[in-house]
Amino acid sequence: MNSPGDGSAVAAFPASARSVLSPETQRVYAGAWRDFCTWRTSMGLGSSLPVPAEHIVSYIESLMPTASHSTIKLRLAAIALHSNQAGGVSCNAHAAVRAALRRCQRAADGSTEQAIDIQLACCGEDLAGLRDRAVLLMNHVGGLAPADIAGLDREDLEFRNTELVLRVRLPNAPVEEPGQPVHLPRRRGDLLCPAVALERWLQRSGIVYDAIFQGVTVHGTLDRRLGVVGVRRILQRIETQAAAQAMPPARPLVPATPTPRSNPKARLSAPAKKSKRSEPAGTARLSQRPLR
Repeated sequence: MNSPGDGSAVAAFPASARSVLSPETQRVYAGAWRDFCTWRTSMGLGSSLPVPAEHIVSYIESLMPTASHSTIKLRLAAIALHSNQAGGVSCNAHAAVRAALRRCQRAADGSTEQAIDIQLACCGEDLAGLRDRAVLLMNHVGGLAPADIAGLDREDLEFRNTELVLRVRLPNAPVEEPGQPVHLPRRRGDLLCPAVALERWLQRSGIVYDAIFQGVTVHGTLDRRLGVVGVRRILQRIETQAAAQAMPPARPLVPATPTPRSNPKARLSAPAKKSKRSEPAGTARLSQRPLR
C-alpha cells in the first residue's frame, strides 16, 4: 500500500469509482483515506486489506469525541471504497461497525446518561423489568438494533473477565452461518453496563439455551421468543413512560364562573306589557274644556 503521507492516495484511488464520482468527491475521499492510514500507522495496526472490523470500530471511537456523525459516515464511506473487495460484503456492514455507528448517532442526538437513567427508572425489578432493562441497555448503550437483539441465542454469548462477546448474525443470513463478533465492555457494578444487565436477566430467568429474550406472562413465567416487533414495543413503551414522567405536572384549571343567561321561554310566556305612550302636550287641557 502506498504511504499515506506521500500524496499518492489519489493515484491509488479505485479505478472503478473514478467514472462515477466527481473530482471533488474523489479528493475528499482520498483525504479521508489518507487520514485513516495515518491513524492506523500511529496505532501500530499495520496496513492489511480488507480493513478488519475491529480497526474501524476503534477508529470510530477515536473520532466520536470531536467529529460529527456526518463526518464519521463520510470517512467510513472512504474506507469502504478503498477496502472492499470486488463482490465481497462491505466492511461497514459488519455488526460491530453498525453498532458503533448507532452509538455515535445516539451521542450526536444528545442521548445522555441522565436520559437513560429516566428510562431505566421505568423498568421494575421483577422478571419483566430485568428483561426490559437488558433490552434497553443493549440498544441504547450497546448500539444493537432490535433485529440483532431479537436474534440472539444463549449460545451466541461469551462472558469474559472484562468484556462480553456477542455473535450477531447479519439480516437474512443462513442459520448455520456463524454470527459476527461484537465486543461490549463488562463493568461490574455499573448500572449502565449492558453486559451486567444481561447477566442479571439470565440469572433470574434461568435461560441456559435458545433465545435469550423471551416474553413474560402475567404469572411471571417465560413465554416464546421475542420477535423484532416485540423488542420495538418494549423500547417504545419505555420511551413513552419516560416522556410522561419527564413532563411537568399540569396545573389544575379553575372553572370559570358561568354567566347567567336569559331564558327565551320565559320571555315568550310572560305577558306583553303595553307601553305607555306619552300624549302630546296640550291634549289633556283641550279635552277638559266644554265644547261650544
